[in-house]
This record gives sequence, structure tokens and C-alpha cells, in this order.
Amino acid sequence: MIKRETIIYAFAFVKTLTAKKIYNSLLLRFSYWWSVIIKNQYHWGYMENLSIEPTNLCNLKCPECPSGNNSMTRSRMFLSEENYRKTINQTFRHLVYLQLYFQGEPFMHPKITDYIKYAVNKNIFTSTSTNGHFLSPESCNKIVNSGLHQIIISIDGTTQKTYEKYRVGGSFVKVISGIKNLQKAKLENKKHHPHIVIQFVVFSTNEHQIQEIKRLAKELGISDLRLKSAQIENYKDGNALMPKNPKFNRYKKNKNENYTLQRKRNFKCFRVWNGSVISANGNLLPCCFDKNGSFKYTEQNNTNINQQWKNKSAKLFRKNVWQSENNYNICKNCTEGLRQTWFKQ
Repeated sequence: MIKRETIIYAFAFVKTLTAKKIYNSLLLRFSYWWSVIIKNQYHWGYMENLSIEPTNLCNLKCPECPSGNNSMTRSRMFLSEENYRKTINQTFRHLVYLQLYFQGEPFMHPKITDYIKYAVNKNIFTSTSTNGHFLSPESCNKIVNSGLHQIIISIDGTTQKTYEKYRVGGSFVKVISGIKNLQKAKLENKKHHPHIVIQFVVFSTNEHQIQEIKRLAKELGISDLRLKSAQIENYKDGNALMPKNPKFNRYKKNKNENYTLQRKRNFKCFRVWNGSVISANGNLLPCCFDKNGSFKYTEQNNTNINQQWKNKSAKLFRKNVWQSENNYNICKNCTEGLRQTWFKQ
């Protein structure tokens, strides 16, 4: 039986669709498969998915996150309102899905709910992802009234002891309190949104708590719990964070006793075909795996994002990625080609 929350979520998404968006999405897919078949790229349509980074600052010190472990080489900053509005104004007619998140904690941005509201008012299905430490009653009221469609909240443990092994500097109690605040704000404001997703990234430190996170989600009244396999930066020699259950491990040991990413061979990346990322400094990046912004499409003297997405550097990047995923270091740990990274409960 289909859950009521699923119907509401699906209806909210369908309401944001237009004939132009549907046509553009079909054009992207047709050109993708046509290019795969004839083995030559004909890239038609404009981006349908976009991630925008409100900030690359974060309050936590997660060991596998470049923002948390201080391995990020980009300057720490907030996305300007000018860059944000420009991006939305140039893309809203064909944009199907907006993720207000890349690196960092989006709710550290002082204007995040204004940014959400601006995108929602442009009829874009809008989602964000958070570590849940900024969900005060006041903040939750603003979030609910911003019109945000979906919020993903990470809880990687069911006790403080387990939770802080990865979410270094975080408070399990504060996150749980934040979820309750958001639920209460939805009820008091008589809103169905945002749709709340609890994300549980599976590590060796918490894989024994999978049944417990299921019970906790049920107690909180959250119907959408998603387990997620963890991305490990240095995986070739193994890593203590890798879960023992192979189902939740993106990596497998080969004959040489090294670990490799479990993905299909000779796949053609769709991620760079239908979407992109805007970093906090306003640069257009190929995808969310370019965490240091090393392969930006951005051109000086060209502020039109749609044109940048079609420029020479963008075309060359797509061509090289399709020829071999080993052409760029950011592709070597990418989830494209993996059979499954999310496990909905």
C-alpha cells in the first residue's frame, strides 16, 4: 500500500513540472542514448538537476568530508545573493530539481530560508541536506514557511557514543530535538512540507545499529529512512570505517588484496549529462565530486550559466569522461555506475 506521505511528496513534485521542463528532460535523455548508440556525443537540452552550495563552512569535523577535515583547498565563504538569484533566474524554466547543498552545512548561511523561498516561488522542486544542528523552533518555522519540499537529515548513530565517532563535534540529542522541532512546526503551521528524510550512512562504527535506527525513525514519526553506503576517500588499502556487511560497502577486495569501487564497466556518465554544481564562489562545476572546484566550466566575461554549461571546456570534460572514467581523479570514487548507494527502508 502506498503511504500517504509518498503521495503528497509525489504530488508536490508533479506540481512543479511544466511542458518545457518535461520536453527538456526528454531531449536530454534522447540525446544521451543516441550518443551512446552512435558512440559520438550530441548533447541536447539544458541542465535539469542543479546543486547549489550556500556555504562550504561546517560546524562538524567529519573525517571523510573535505569541509570537516580541512582538506578543502577552496576559500571558505558564503554564496552571495547576487550569484544565487542570477543562477535561479537563468535556470528555473528548465530546472526540475534543486539541491541546496554541496559541501558544508547550508543552515549556517544567514539567508538560507530566503534562498529556499526564492527557488520555490520560481516553481522549482527544492531539497536540502543538513546535519540537523540548526533546527531550533524559530528556524523550523522559517523552514516550513519557506515552502521547502524536502530536507535530508543525517543521523549516523543511535547513541551519542556511536554518533560522534563520525559526526565529530556533533550532538545526537540536538539532532533528535531538531527533528521534533520540525515536526511540530509542520503541525502548527498546518503544512505537509518539507518531506523529512532520515539518512543513515553505514560505517563499521554503526552498522550494528541498523535495526535501532529503524525503531528510532518509527518513534519520531518519520516514514522515509534511507541507509546510504559511505564514500571513503582513501579506500585502496582498506579503511577502518568500511562496514563489514558487503551490501553497504561500495568497495570490494580484489585479487591483489586492494580495494576497488564496485561499479559497472564502460558505463557512460549521466551525471555530467543532465546536471551541474554551483560552488559558493559562483563557479559552475561538472558534478558534486569536484569538491575542490578543480574542473570549473566558468569563463570570464560569460555570466550566462546555460552558455557555460555548453562551452568548450564542458564539452571536452564530458567527452573525456565518456572515453575513460580514469581521465579525471574526481571520477575514480564517483557513484556513477554503482548498482546501489541508497537503501530505502
